Amino acid sequence: MGAPVSIIIPAFNQVEYCRQCVTTLMANTPGPYKLILVDNGSTDGVAEYFDSVPGACVIHSETNRGFAGGVNLGLAQAEGHALLLNSDTLLPEGWLEPLMAALERYPDAGMAGPVSNNVSGCQQIETPALESMDDVQAVQARLAAEKRGGVVETERLVGFCLLIRDAALAKVGLFDERFGIGNFEDDDYCVRVRRAGFKLLIVEDSFVFHYGSRTFAGMDLVGERWQELIARNQERFLKKWSGPDDAAREEAAALGARAREAAEQGRHADALRLFLEAIRLDSLSPALFNDLGALLWSLGEKRKAVEQFRRALRLDPGFEAARENLARAETEV
Repeated sequence: MGAPVSIIIPAFNQVEYCRQCVTTLMANTPGPYKLILVDNGSTDGVAEYFDSVPGACVIHSETNRGFAGGVNLGLAQAEGHALLLNSDTLLPEGWLEPLMAALERYPDAGMAGPVSNNVSGCQQIETPALESMDDVQAVQARLAAEKRGGVVETERLVGFCLLIRDAALAKVGLFDERFGIGNFEDDDYCVRVRRAGFKLLIVEDSFVFHYGSRTFAGMDLVGERWQELIARNQERFLKKWSGPDDAAREEAAALGARAREAAEQGRHADALRLFLEAIRLDSLSPALFNDLGALLWSLGEKRKAVEQFRRALRLDPGFEAARENLARAETEV
């Protein structure tokens, strides 16, 4: 019988982070799983380290094919569900089981992702200073007790740790390599999975520590060069997804109006559900993201609200209401 999940770790350099990731993975992940390590043209010893990992399926690329390209090399060898994992993550005991359980409980979920200390969007949670694996494990233990079985439907999951259902992968296919080195290929995949009829879930009792952007930093993609990369790939993303058809846009607008009415009446759960339904139909509407941010802010979810205001502005840099909301919010977060 094949493995129920294949764990794919693409890496370009940063061998010490790779070593930490794989060590914690092997120590804290019960089998069965298939470990697929993709050396994306590394020059600092990653290739040799990956070759030394017992039981791993190791793939070597002569060049750095970027995140999507490295992931696709791994997906070609995957069995069962596929879990994509950045090489600058640390995995505590109990991280994987809730993700797998979420797919088991929700057959209409195409992808699931954990919460983290360092990730954009709604997967970000507040944590104390995390200076050791004991600290990381303590956060996972707390979430396992306080959030057991908790999931939140979302329109976006980040690729730092992303569990993809085998049926969704079969229907949607490989990642789009037009995004090059990285950024927005995970946003693109989320759109494709949703349009294929699947839901996306944030699993609240799974925690994965993320250093964040270590591969990009090692390539000197920081500061202005980082912003240029984001802007370039955002343009590619928006050009690809020019928008929903008129019927979907109209339905999304109607759902947005109902969501705003529910929020005004204090029916916050209904408002949140309606906003998410609307965004699933029209994920390029800055107004929907701005209004969702306002709702989250009123519920005390300040960091999540800030991310929605930022998404609205990425879609429409001239959106004054979102700019004002973001300016006010950032003074309090």
